[in-house]
Amino acid sequence: MVEKKHTAAFTCTHCGNKAPMLIVAEYSHIKNHDDEESGMSWEAGPYWEVLECLSCNSVLFRKGYWHDLLTDECGPEYEILYPNGPQVIRGLPQQISKSYEAAQRVKTIDSNAFAVLLGRVLDLVCIDKNAVGDDLFQRLEDIAKKGIMPQQLADMAHALRHLRNIGAHANLGELTPAEVPILEGLSKAILEYVYSAPALVQLVQSKIDALKAKKP
Repeated sequence: MVEKKHTAAFTCTHCGNKAPMLIVAEYSHIKNHDDEESGMSWEAGPYWEVLECLSCNSVLFRKGYWHDLLTDECGPEYEILYPNGPQVIRGLPQQISKSYEAAQRVKTIDSNAFAVLLGRVLDLVCIDKNAVGDDLFQRLEDIAKKGIMPQQLADMAHALRHLRNIGAHANLGELTPAEVPILEGLSKAILEYVYSAPALVQLVQSKIDALKAKKP
């Protein structure tokens, strides 16, 4: 019986669980290299691995590069070719970023939990922007009135709020993986408008100011 090989522990870009993974298949392009002048010989080159996450049973594909003289005892660095991890949303306050990442970790496990955690992200946005109101609906409307987000985006936030309510209360129904892209798209649009766009404007302005300062 062939002994199964496993990787060192790393984070699955499907489910977010961190653990060793099963190496299902390997392909190597590592070759021997000789340097006649120095008399040195070494092996170097890229290789690829197909992996199975033992937590969610999903497949990953990664690329590594081996070099006898440069790779240390920790092993080579790897690039995950499939699937790509969730895109980082720039400019998020730490608590909102932490809650959004927590939601991302459960999106392939439980669609209802994903909706509930994204609802928490909305709550944190309202807190961060000092929104007033007795409930989330009123606080989102307050954010729109203050111009932090346009009314159309507030309407999208209400759609996310509605899906959050379904995910949180079994008597309202059941969310499925089909709703996950909708949930992710809605939350991403809101966070990018409220945080990423202003952060980008600020970054560009700082670059322009730095260029102006260099002029004689």
